[in-house]
Amino acid sequence: MSSAQVKVSGKTGKYEPHERQAAWNKVVIERPKGIERMTPGRDRSLPYRQSCTLVVAVATILSIASSLLAQDHGIQVPDGFRVEQFADDELAHDVHSMTIDSQGRVVVSGPGYVRILIDANGDGKAESFKQFVDKPTTGSQGMFFLGSSLMCSGDEGLQIFRDDNRDDVADGPAQVFLKIAAGGEHHVHSIQKGPDGWWYVIAGNFAGVNSSYATVPTSPIKDPVSGTLLRLKPDLSGGEIVSDGFRNAYDFAFNAAGDFFTYDSDDERDISLPWYLPTQVFHVLPLSNAGYVTAGLKRSGNLPDMPPVLATFGRGSPTGVICYQHEQFPEPYRGALFVQDWTLGRILVVTLTAEGAGYKSEPMTFAQGKDQFGFAPTDMEV
Repeated sequence: MSSAQVKVSGKTGKYEPHERQAAWNKVVIERPKGIERMTPGRDRSLPYRQSCTLVVAVATILSIASSLLAQDHGIQVPDGFRVEQFADDELAHDVHSMTIDSQGRVVVSGPGYVRILIDANGDGKAESFKQFVDKPTTGSQGMFFLGSSLMCSGDEGLQIFRDDNRDDVADGPAQVFLKIAAGGEHHVHSIQKGPDGWWYVIAGNFAGVNSSYATVPTSPIKDPVSGTLLRLKPDLSGGEIVSDGFRNAYDFAFNAAGDFFTYDSDDERDISLPWYLPTQVFHVLPLSNAGYVTAGLKRSGNLPDMPPVLATFGRGSPTGVICYQHEQFPEPYRGALFVQDWTLGRILVVTLTAEGAGYKSEPMTFAQGKDQFGFAPTDMEV
């Protein structure tokens, strides 16, 4: 695909606030037989995943590997790395999010589809796809496979598509287990299973999360402000609000120690004003508030409940976040955070070095479009 054919993806919907009461529909999730527990959600013993390639979702699906070959596909990466196209726009159009299923296959979602990309000959390039489901209509901005069943955001909220017969096709309509505003730019986004067995969900400032979502007495936050991090019980029967004050964090990641990190957006309307908040990478802590209240109103960064800021990157639109917990990439990338900026077309690295009870970091640019190439990354997986 030429640079002129690259399509902007991953930003949909309208900036409209939604006021909804939380509706918890208890769903008992039983792990399909033969599928052992994965942490979190990946079977890393599968041969397909041993290459530890960084897979990036843009208008086409790209893979970035450590190699001496000098290929870039219009994307500038450090010496020793190469960029390859894994799937083109015909297989993966207008990608909103991406995940790896329990068989190690790349799965993507856009408006009206969830697709399993098939690399039948193992050459590192998908030739076809299996249509898992013709939903969500809005596309999903966050997906997670539990065995053969898919947890995702979209349409009416957080939902599950079951595939009990394992034919790579959803058995029927989704069951919505949490009603929350979904499908818009600032609605609910990523869902992942944490190392503690609970479900974690990141939601933007127009997702409509309010006090009714804090149904567990242990919830650190009872009356949230703006974007939130939710923590749902393993059986999805209730949940907590762990942190708030985000504007529109799209994704998040856990490191090997189980610490939580996200990349929050700035408020571009305030760019020349003294209270402007840039895009920030946070080490998120329970009961922390990231400072965003509403347009033109921000809390001071000096308040004691402000989460540690590991990096700031000025203007941008944060999308995918991962922690690289493998060995194929050299130092300093091992154990580092990789975060994506959709607006400026770049992948940034934030190293994590333990210091006291937290971390110190060294931010750097890992990948960016060059010349007139339209690089607009939306998600990453390893």
